[in-house]
Amino acid sequence: MSLVVSLSTIPPRFDTIDSILSCLQKQTVKVDEIRVYIPKKYRRFPDYDGSLPDVPAGVRIVQPEDDLGPASKVLFAAEELRGTDTDIIFCDDDRVYTPDWFERILAARVGNEGKCIATATLDEALHLRGLSDIGETTPNPRPKLFKKGLSYRAKRIGQISRELRTGVKERKPFRPKYVKPGNACIAEGFGAVLVKPDFFDDLAYDIPDVLWSVDDVWLSGHMARKGIPIWQAAGFMHPEINKNSEKMPLYQAVLDGANRDEANVSCIKYMQDTYGVWL
Repeated sequence: MSLVVSLSTIPPRFDTIDSILSCLQKQTVKVDEIRVYIPKKYRRFPDYDGSLPDVPAGVRIVQPEDDLGPASKVLFAAEELRGTDTDIIFCDDDRVYTPDWFERILAARVGNEGKCIATATLDEALHLRGLSDIGETTPNPRPKLFKKGLSYRAKRIGQISRELRTGVKERKPFRPKYVKPGNACIAEGFGAVLVKPDFFDDLAYDIPDVLWSVDDVWLSGHMARKGIPIWQAAGFMHPEINKNSEKMPLYQAVLDGANRDEANVSCIKYMQDTYGVWL
């Protein structure tokens, strides 16, 4: 069984994408291919001149004719590999993944074959921001959030005390987002997501205006439509961001007249009305 790592990028990030690709090449699990999807024309960047970034040896740049927005990070790879038993891990171009990240994602699939495996999910954030409670539609078990107990607080106090004493900044104690895994609705690509090519069929490629900007909801909705569960793995923190995150981030963009929250809500409603999922 082969493993393909798939992502996309945008012109403002070309000059620093090599640092992210290098971390992908340092994964402890064997990666058969790393693909970077760069469309020949961009919706967001109509003045793109067709130039390509320098990438490390062994990384393959693929140039599709169309721009599917951020969903380009996985849909083109899934289409080409459809009908095979290939594992696809798709991820973002502004996150630094520790060397064991992908190995741990694959380990989380043991006992959860046939599911999409995510290290980060959007359900809780949508609830906290008052945008949607679709997380309540997921069956048990649901993931259990980490809580700052006495042990964590003692480690944090120790860290702060050492910083005050030495003047040397330290990382905060390890604090995973979830301590127990469970079912979720929306996988977030920034955490890296494990899927199979056949998780997406032709309907996933016909993306309406506005909705093309919110790949997490769009891709997860199509998996829900096909009855593919999303499994939130435990023990992962959010991966660190790199300087690419400051360059034209989607979460700050207003596209087709909608900001990120508005587009997410519109996409959820589209999935509910069109396919009857998340009800």
